[in-house]
Amino acid sequence: MSNRTQLRARLREELGDTGVVKVWSDTHLDELLVESVGWYSRLWPMQGTAYRDVAAGQRTFEAPPGVLGITQVECPPGRVLPQEAGWASGGVGSSGTRQSWSEWSGVVYLGNAARGDEAGTGRLIMRVLLPWDRLDPVESWNGPEGDERLLVLWAATEAWAWLDGQDQKRGRPMRSGSQTARYGEQLEREIDARKRAARSRMLEVSC
Repeated sequence: MSNRTQLRARLREELGDTGVVKVWSDTHLDELLVESVGWYSRLWPMQGTAYRDVAAGQRTFEAPPGVLGITQVECPPGRVLPQEAGWASGGVGSSGTRQSWSEWSGVVYLGNAARGDEAGTGRLIMRVLLPWDRLDPVESWNGPEGDERLLVLWAATEAWAWLDGQDQKRGRPMRSGSQTARYGEQLEREIDARKRAARSRMLEVSC
């Protein structure tokens, strides 16, 4: 696993920007790498589990900070609740007796007030999608090591696009347009390969 400093060195080598006079500053490349983790997290977020204590009559529960999505809610543990489609408020909820859940702005709402075996310590479980950790200059990234190449490719594509923008601002012919396109195409190919590999792994697990 690599830290941000190591990935910056790989990115600079990828860009061929290793001379005495640099085209891209360290700060700029660091910013692109940090942004690349946000981009990566939206495609392949980290999966996590959050536990919440439930009081009798309670209906609202805070999701973990920074959560990208909630895929499943259990209450009590082991009982998967159906998600109510299209309900996005803290209103009256379901009129029936079957328990359900919905989510709005980082808050999970139960369709009915918690009761019986739904109440207690750690009785509500959220299966959540989270961003991977921000790249640190010293500590290794906590994401998949095999996907560090995607971070570098994304940052390289953005670096070339930035250089195109600088040329346009100065009214100069774009020097890096072909590089931007080439890296963009390469990134798309590797994303497609990554998605195919992920689907294959899912199929293997389900057999």
